[in-house]
Order: sequence, then C-alpha cells, then structure tokens
Amino acid sequence: MRARRLCRMALRFWMGLVLILGMSSHFYSPTRRRLVHSRLLQIYNWLMMVANFILFYTYQQYAVDYFVAGTFKRQTFVAMVCDQSVNLQLVTLVIQTLLRVLRERQVCQVYNELSGILERDLKLEEHSRLYHVVFLAKIHNFVHNFNFALSVLIIWGMRTFGMPDFLANLYFVYNSLARDAVQVAYILLLLDLSEALRLNGQRVSSSYGHLMEQLRRQERLIELVRRVHRMFAWLVAVTLFYELYFNTATIYLGYAFVNQRHSKSGLHILTVKVLLTGICFLVKLSDALLLQIVCEHLLGEQNQVCASPKFQGHNADAKAAHRQWEMSLLRRAIRRASPENKVLGMFRMDMRRAFALISCSLSYGIIIIQIGYVHS
Repeated sequence: MRARRLCRMALRFWMGLVLILGMSSHFYSPTRRRLVHSRLLQIYNWLMMVANFILFYTYQQYAVDYFVAGTFKRQTFVAMVCDQSVNLQLVTLVIQTLLRVLRERQVCQVYNELSGILERDLKLEEHSRLYHVVFLAKIHNFVHNFNFALSVLIIWGMRTFGMPDFLANLYFVYNSLARDAVQVAYILLLLDLSEALRLNGQRVSSSYGHLMEQLRRQERLIELVRRVHRMFAWLVAVTLFYELYFNTATIYLGYAFVNQRHSKSGLHILTVKVLLTGICFLVKLSDALLLQIVCEHLLGEQNQVCASPKFQGHNADAKAAHRQWEMSLLRRAIRRASPENKVLGMFRMDMRRAFALISCSLSYGIIIIQIGYVHS
C-alpha cells in the first residue's frame, strides 16, 4: 500500500512538472480517467518550444567561453568535448520537438486505450512489485539531477560564478528534465503494457468465447507494443547515444579534476568534485540499465503468453482453441519478419529485441551482433 501511494504521488509530481515545462498539451482528467487535450496548454507548449530554440543560440554562444584559458591541462580537448555535447543537445532537442508535434496525440491515444484495457477488461487493482520499483527508481533519477551542481563545481575556484553562469546552467537543467520526461513516458507505457500482458496471460478462460477474446486482446497489446517502440524509436536512440557520450565526457572530467595544473581549490573541494562526478556517472548509467530491465521484462511477458493457453472446458473446444492459438503464433512469426519491424533501418528483427539491443552499451551490442543474435 505504501509503494502504491508513493507511485501515485510520484506520477502526479511528474505530470505536474511536465505541464510546467510545457512538454504536453494534454492533461489527466480525474472525472474522465483519461488524458484530455487542452487548447490553452497547446498554445503554452508552442510558446515554450519557440523560446527554447531562441534561447539555445545564446546558450551555444555562451558555452564556447565557459572555460577560461588554462583551466585544464588539455584545454583544447575539454573545449571540444563541451562543444560536441552542445551539438548533441541540439540534435536531441530537434528530434524531441518533432516527436511532440507529430506523435503526441498518438502517444496519448495509446495511453488512453491501454488504461481502458487495464481498468475495464483486466480489472487492475494493484501493480506488480517490478512496476513500483522501476518507476520509483526512474523518478528518483529524474529529480536526482546533478548537472547543475557539477557545472558549478567545474569552475568553482577558477573564476567567479555570475548570473550568466546561473542562467546557462538553469537552461541546461531545463533541457535535461524535458529530455528525461519523455523517457519517463516511454518507460511508463512499456511498464503498463507489461502489466496488461501479465494480467491477460494469468486469466483462466471458462469458455471458447472467453478464450478467443483473451487471444484478441493479447494480439492488440502486442500491436500496441510495436506502436510504442516505433513512436519513440529515434528519440530513444539519440538520447541513449547522448547518455553514452555524456558518461564518457564525465569520466574524462573526473580525470581532469585530479590532473589540474593549478590546484587552487584545495584537496577538500577537489574530493567533492570527483565524488559528484562519480555520482552523476552512476545516475546516468542506471537510466540505461532501467530501460534494459524494462525491455527484458516486457520481452519475458510476451514470451510467457506463448505458452499453452489455460483453458477449462470440453475436449472439442480445447482442441479448437489450441488450433486458434497456434494460428496466432504463426501470424506473429510472420509479422516478425515483415518490413514494418525494421528499426531505424538497421535491424530486420523483432522490435523488442532491437530495443533491448539499443538500450545496451555499445560494446555489449557488438558482442551480441558477433554471436549471431541479430540476423541482418
């Protein structure tokens, strides 16, 4: 009960912050129990998008001179890392904006349909323990953002921290929260789909009609899984690539702190810098790990429903239901090899495996390809 209450509080906090950030033109209506479009929120959403792109130019010009000359031994390399990080932020911002403009209504429709299935058809009363743990861990990482503190500590002891530094870091935190908010929505949809597949697979049908309804619901849920993966494809891939780059840059910054030419800040502040750099690295790394866990769990739930259906009835009805179940597996196997399951033009494979691969580290993905897990 305590985990359920915490999840509700975290979900309300997250949805409220999404509306404040101007990330959605839909709000949750308690009376209708669904996401509802709002014209006022849409206008606010467009204004925030336009202002974000205008402010990004100022932020980019400011980031060029963020480090004063002689801050680090390899000043040129640090400046290059900073510049590439800003460019990757722009790519992520563009793709994120396109997703919000083109796919927001579709994402909300999927959520409303999925909520209806969970509440009306499957009578969801309590989420699984995995749902609570993963969602609360993701919300913890969402609010546990050390980007601002880390940026301040980089220049602490090197030069004076002024109002332009504060505004630039505030803008960076805004973009980080906006980017992570979309990933929270992606993980939430996958968790809800996993819960729906779990409940649907646990139902015991007492008649042939009920079993056919269960199989049709199962096919619809798997189709929703594919739709969610396709809608978030580019954003997830770019975000994970940015996280990989950010983690690599964070490791180098931690190394650069230790090997500074002039240690004006002293040993105590230097220890704090290295400590927060390590914490930032772990938080970013755990985000990719959470996504991997969710994808693997979703894959497990979908494989579980491929087991023989639970059916109580006459032998003739059981045989007919089993034949129908085998046909559904055959249709699913044909769809796996269809062109619509191509992910970003790179993989011709099942969508779940592709996103499990993308969410892995780069070296792990190369190993998977080498052992023949992916058939291109």
